[in-house]
This record gives sequence, C-alpha cells and structure tokens, in this order.
Amino acid sequence: MSNTINKTSKTTGLSLLATALLTSQAWGVELQAGDTSVNLYGFAKLDILYDVGDIRAGTRGMGKSIGFENIGLEGQTTTSGHSDLHADESRLGVRTRTPTEQGDLLVNIEGDFWTGNLRLRQAYGSWNGITAGQTWSNFHTFVSTTPTLDFTGPAGRDAFFRQAQLRYSYGNFHIALEDPSGAMSGSSYDGGYSGESGGRSIAGTDVDRKDSLPDLTLRYESSMGDLKYSAAALLRDIAFDDGAASDSVTAWGLFLAGSIELTPGTTLRGQITGGDGLGAYMKLNPAPAAYRVGDELETIFSWGGTLGISHDIGPGSLNLAYSYVEADWDDALADGIALVNEGSGNAYDHKRDLIHLNYMWQPTKNVTYGIEVAHAARTAVDDREGDATRIQGSVIYAF
Repeated sequence: MSNTINKTSKTTGLSLLATALLTSQAWGVELQAGDTSVNLYGFAKLDILYDVGDIRAGTRGMGKSIGFENIGLEGQTTTSGHSDLHADESRLGVRTRTPTEQGDLLVNIEGDFWTGNLRLRQAYGSWNGITAGQTWSNFHTFVSTTPTLDFTGPAGRDAFFRQAQLRYSYGNFHIALEDPSGAMSGSSYDGGYSGESGGRSIAGTDVDRKDSLPDLTLRYESSMGDLKYSAAALLRDIAFDDGAASDSVTAWGLFLAGSIELTPGTTLRGQITGGDGLGAYMKLNPAPAAYRVGDELETIFSWGGTLGISHDIGPGSLNLAYSYVEADWDDALADGIALVNEGSGNAYDHKRDLIHLNYMWQPTKNVTYGIEVAHAARTAVDDREGDATRIQGSVIYAF
C-alpha cells in the first residue's frame, strides 16, 4: 500500500484513535497463522445528531452526515429542530501481513454499515511497491485532515473516497490508474440533456456517459522536520456516446496540502485544491465534472480549501476547521443550462462554507467521547442563501 498507514506522528492515545477512524489500522486484535500475522480491527460508533436552521421541508435534517442539498434556500419552505441517532459508521476489518523474499505482502479487507448493510470500503493487496484493489484514491492525503466527528469532514479538499485502482509506489512518489466510474466519481454531466425512465423524460441523467480511459493520478508526499506536505495531480478523460453523437474532453486537477506541529500538542493543517472537470475528486464540490450542451461537453472549473488547527487540552484534543468550495457556473448559465428548479425552488450551489468545532477525549484506551458543533452555509447560483447548524455527540468503542 502507499504511505496511507502511518500519517500521524503524535503518540497520544487520542491521536491514535483519530488515525484509526481515518485509516482503520491503529487498533486491533493480533493473531498469528504460520508466517502470516492477522490483525482484526474495528469500532462501534454511535452518532447523536440535532439540526437547527434552514432545513428544507421534507428532508428531516441534514442527513447522517452533513448534506448541503438538505439546506433550504430563501423562498423555500424550511423547518428546524431535527434529531437522529445512528451507528452506521461502525466498522469491521481484517489485515494480514506475510513476509516474502522481496518484502511483505499486505492484504486488507474492510467494511462498514453506512448504507444500512455491510458495505465494502477497502479490498486490496500490496507487494513490492504495487497496490491493486479498492482503497483510498491516490488523489488524496491524510496530511491535512483535521479530525471531525461528522462523517463528511471538511469540504474543499481532495477526493476523500476509495475506488478500484492499480498503483505503483517508489519512495515518496505514487502513480495510479483509477476506475473512472468508481465510488462517487461519476454523475459527470448533470443538466443540458434528457434521459428516459418509465416513459418519462428526466433532465440531468447520466445515461450517455462513456468511460474510455482510466483516471491517472500522481502524488508526492514527504516531510521535513515538523512539516509534512503532499502534492498531487489528476488527468481524466470525460466522454459521452449515445450512438449518434459523441464528444470527449480532458479534465485536470491539482492539490497542495501540509501540516506543521507549531508547538508540542498544537498542529496546524491546510490544503488547497482546484481544477477543470474535478467533479467528486474535490470533497463536497457543488458541480459535476462537466455538462452536455447539444452534442458537446463542457468542463466546469472548481476550487476549494481547508484550514484547521488541533490543540491537546486535558485528556483530549480541541479541533477547529474551516473549509470552502466554489464552482464556476458562468459558462453553463450562458449556455442556457437550467440550474434552478422553478417547481421546488432548489438550485445548484455556487459556494459552500463549512465550520467544524469539536472536543474529543479518551477516558481510557479504545474509548472515545466527542462533542461537535458544525455550521454549513450555501449560496446558490441565483445568490439565494441558506444555512444550518448541527450539534453532534459521538461515542466510539474500538478494538
């Protein structure tokens, strides 16, 4: 595997737990089967949620994790005061390590219950610098990750998802070919044409999408003293073919991320991400990678960033993160793409802001409690605004 296993240098138990939530490899039950070591790991997590503000009527809150689409805009009917409890982020995994003459063979299979059933998160093997299977996108880093209780986490950062890929790692450099239709990387051409379902025309479907080439990602990640940094690039082909007409465009993306330990127990993190045709390769991007107008595809430029700080206080850590994303819809508007639904009053977002403030503490090993306040705000393409606040408590029991 790439160097996504040991991204956190702090040795406190709480820092290990935060790493476990991200990489799922800090805790575990160790077994030995011949030459192979087996690590069984996981956690049970309860999230207690309460949402107030501009909650769009009929949505019953912002969702299991913060969903901007559930925040109402000016002129829409809204409600406030929604509660929810769920344990769907709970996780199970097994990781094995087998020594060979050319280095250890690592295999990892992991799932959670986010969809209500057991969902595959990771299934990959890594040996001699070659990683194959489903794991974190190579256009991703943990360097700039400020811990949050909210499963969504900060916006405006890299592709925080896992998909099938073939990756080669040499030292601090990593290059990968990734599934262009993998987890959450699709929905490329919303708006501007119609599909059909049950005899009805549906605008904004993705029925003519064509995945001709894998996505190419490159990443370099290293450290220098107390400074950790990561830079990555993305190239992807976006295409459609309906049998009568076809078109393709090249999309790209870049990110630069870093973290630095300012003083013992205080860490500052930041990242900036941007590109043309990024789509879901940027977290909480309000725009798809491209849209179709007539028989042509047009990419959408978007960018974002996050800045966070963590400070150890007492038995835990105080974490504050601000994040922002913005999409450039000007060309789509000029092309006549319908970005505002006149019936529901909902619209595509131009800007999104997100603030997380939490305190996470560990009364004993493998047990973490946390309390968090998150504020989410959206500005639509027609300049209408909406915002909501979430109060979240979490209990995490790990093994």
